[in-house]
Amino acid sequence: MPRNIKNADVCVIGGAGFLGSHLVDYLIDKRKCRVLVLDNLITGLKKHIHEKAEFIWYDIRDDENTLSDILKNRSIKYVFNYAAEPYIPECFERPMHFFDINANAVLKVLNACQKANIKALLQVSSAEIYGDMTGKTKESDPITPHSTYGVSKMAADGLVQVRWREAGVPAIAMRQFNCVGERETHAYVIPEIISQLSEIFDSGNLFPDNEKLPILKLGNNSFRDFQYAGDAVRMAVDLLENGEFGEVYNMGSEEGVQIYDLAEMIGKVMGYRGVNIAVDKKRVRPWEIWHLQSDNTKLYSVIKTRPEVSLKEALKRTVDYFHNNQCQWDW
Repeated sequence: MPRNIKNADVCVIGGAGFLGSHLVDYLIDKRKCRVLVLDNLITGLKKHIHEKAEFIWYDIRDDENTLSDILKNRSIKYVFNYAAEPYIPECFERPMHFFDINANAVLKVLNACQKANIKALLQVSSAEIYGDMTGKTKESDPITPHSTYGVSKMAADGLVQVRWREAGVPAIAMRQFNCVGERETHAYVIPEIISQLSEIFDSGNLFPDNEKLPILKLGNNSFRDFQYAGDAVRMAVDLLENGEFGEVYNMGSEEGVQIYDLAEMIGKVMGYRGVNIAVDKKRVRPWEIWHLQSDNTKLYSVIKTRPEVSLKEALKRTVDYFHNNQCQWDW
């Protein structure tokens, strides 16, 4: 049965981060929700939290009974869990840390939501659980993660499915493909490209209208599906309201671009006529997934919301945010 989140009491775990803060804004400004933000502020920032949201410092690795009490005391009906350790290069050195946050702590969130008798939980997963594919990826395609991060997200997906069937925990897993937009919290490829182009410009060695092309140091030329953050959170709310419990859904733009072509797009957004690429071996992932592109067929069978912002416009908004933030990122 469809659920209506409008005017509801909602908790966003990880609501001070990149996607989480976009979600909080949408819930308050467009859906008139009363929003509680839980975040440990390791990567999220208080300045990103909407002024009308309530904030409590919380780490999802803590005791699940504490979380359950928080949810019950504030009559929370819906929960979005955007809390995660997401920056894949770091998982190579800290695998236990990643698994503890992205898998073990998810079970605590599921248990707390069950004890608090919430109506629905959206657990944010990742497309990184898939291995190398060609074309668009469906939920039924093989799950062969290439990193500890991917394995931890795979485990969380399994917990969502199993705990619904074992104990009736009303949870949905959303496999988010790559996102782009304001308030990036990690040195992903798009912020990295913007930073390199900005540094070249600031060095005085090259200006956008020069004939000489900037040289960018990048890693693998893989193919990725990029979705604007604002579109992603609108669609996530629609999924919470209309998705089936115990199910997993892909979430992406259904489009995609190779990283070197993406660098060319960003260069043109920033005023350059093009870019040159130099492969930096330090940036090459040891076991790459070369193609990730979402098939939203299952998602679109239950939601009506669709992406509205093009990749070019999303890149422009991200560049503008960087410039308006004194040419700095928030990490």
